[in-house]
Order: sequence, then structure tokens, then C-alpha cells
Amino acid sequence: MIALDVDGLRKEFTSRSGPPWRRRRETVTAVDGVSFSIPAGEIFSLLGPNGAGKTTCIKMLATLLIPTAGSARVLGHDIVKEEQAVRRLMTAVLPGERTLFWKLTVRENLRYFAALYGLDRAFTDRRIDELTSFFGVAEKLGALVEKLSTGQRQKVVLCRALLPDPALILLDEPTLGLDPHAARSLREMIRAIRDQGKTVLLTTHYMYEADELSDRVAIIHNGRIVCMDSPAVLKRSLNANKIIRLETDVWPHECTMAFDRRFPGNDAVAEERDGQMHVTIMVRSGEIAIGELAGMVNEYGAMITTVRVEEPSLEDVFIEMTGERVESADAEPLLV
Repeated sequence: MIALDVDGLRKEFTSRSGPPWRRRRETVTAVDGVSFSIPAGEIFSLLGPNGAGKTTCIKMLATLLIPTAGSARVLGHDIVKEEQAVRRLMTAVLPGERTLFWKLTVRENLRYFAALYGLDRAFTDRRIDELTSFFGVAEKLGALVEKLSTGQRQKVVLCRALLPDPALILLDEPTLGLDPHAARSLREMIRAIRDQGKTVLLTTHYMYEADELSDRVAIIHNGRIVCMDSPAVLKRSLNANKIIRLETDVWPHECTMAFDRRFPGNDAVAEERDGQMHVTIMVRSGEIAIGELAGMVNEYGAMITTVRVEEPSLEDVFIEMTGERVESADAEPLLV
């Protein structure tokens, strides 16, 4: 069964620019013909640089924005024509504003939002006990939300999202702002949600998180999906046996030319960050001895300060497909 079917989704925004006496209308395409489908019970990650269109896409699927063109169906229900049915089947947690009343207790918050969902009291209290036990916050039911840690508040937000027992959950940056322990705990919860038969559409700036959680991944760039498959298949698509990462004080252009001559069939890309040159070498052909590589670098007046040899990662796929590094930002979650 297909939980979410997206076909040619497009969103354009119109703005006016220029002086008041000579305003010009400009059209910006944020999402440009995005198509994908998610079977029930799958964790599907939508990744992309800032401004790539992923949050706009999520907001359309959450019925917060009307598409300019294309369509999407949640368990067969159209997100525009059957908005209310879609909202009963799906919950979205988006970065943005606070979604809990901080001066109320956890129980008071959950009962309030259950009433908005139209749930009866007996079902609500049973569901609250189930969810808070599941997320490990049952002992906080009588605590004010303002007294909770960030990780505990995020778990309560997920309790709220799951109150009506939705089939599809949209999670936009769910672990932003969490400490490593809380983030790991939340990832375990997301897997457990999937194991209950729920479908999860996830966006994240943390590539290791998408790699760890996702059954499939799509990368969106400039409003279009540029690749889509399982993390393992995407990493194999780089055709790299391993990746050598160097940090050097300098990396003159002559180094790149010498590398191409000495190690043909392999790629070296250098960029400056934090006063150091970071060189990523895709080993696609043969072997590259670190000693030989260091000797070549020294010939051109550079000195290697750090060297790491790794397996290709999802972040390497991301950079290869978008030409950009992953950026991150913090925000409170917004639930719809």
C-alpha cells in the first residue's frame, strides 16, 4: 500500500521588486516538479541544502501551502481537494514556533490538544498513558512544560503528534537542538514508530541520521530531486572504494595538477575552511599510498596536518549531487 504518492509537485512564489514607481513582478520556483512515492511502513528522508525546496515541499504535503501544480495523495486522499481527510491521517512536526503551552502541565497540554482533535476523554487518557510510557516521559505528566529539558519537550511534541494515531508522520528536523544522548534516544523512538506500521517522512541536516534511519533517501536541489534510492545504493553510486580526507596548511593548484598526473582516475577536491585546506580524495582506481601522497604534497611546500581514510558516506553523495556542504540551524518545532 502506498502511504504517500507525490506527482509533479510544483510551487511558485510571486514577489514585487524595484522602486515604488516601477515595481516588477518576479516569480520564484521553490519546488519544480517533485515526484516520489512512499510505501506504508517506510522511513523516507528528503535531504537538500538550505533553500533547495524541501521545507516548502513538506508544507505543501502538510496542507499549509497550496501547490501551484501537481498533486499528492495521502492514502488515496488528495491534499488539496480532501484537506480535512488528509489532516486526520497525517501529522507534521515542523521547525518554527512553540507547540506546547509552557505554563500548563504535560497532561493538561495533551488533553487540550486531544480535545482539538475531537478525541473522547476515555480514549485520550488511555492514549496519553500509552504514548508517555512509550516515549519515557510518563513520570513528567504532572510537570510544567517549562520545567522540561529540550529533549523531553520534543518527546512530548511527538506524543501530541501521535495522539490521533496518524498513519503518516512528517518530521522536519526532529533532532535539531538536542544533545547527542537525547538525539540518539529520539532516533530510536522514530524507528519504533516505524516498527508500529507508521510511515515517516523525515528531513534532516544530519547525514549520519538519514543514513542510520532511512529505508530510502531523496536529495532535492534547486527544487528538483536529483537522486533517490537506499543509502547503501547511493553511496555505491560514487564509484569510490574509499575516501581520503586531508587537512593541509596550503594546497596550491600545482598540487591538483600533480595529483591528476600521478594518480589518474581518482579525484581530489580542495576547499578552504577555518584557515585550513580540506582535501577530499575519491579513490576510484587502484590504491593510493599515504606515504606517496604525503611526499607529493611536500614537494609543493604543503604539509599534511591530518589524514583520515574512510568509507564513502551519505554526506559525500550529498556534496557530489549538490556541490554544497550541509548547513544546520536551530528552531523550536511547529506541529500541524
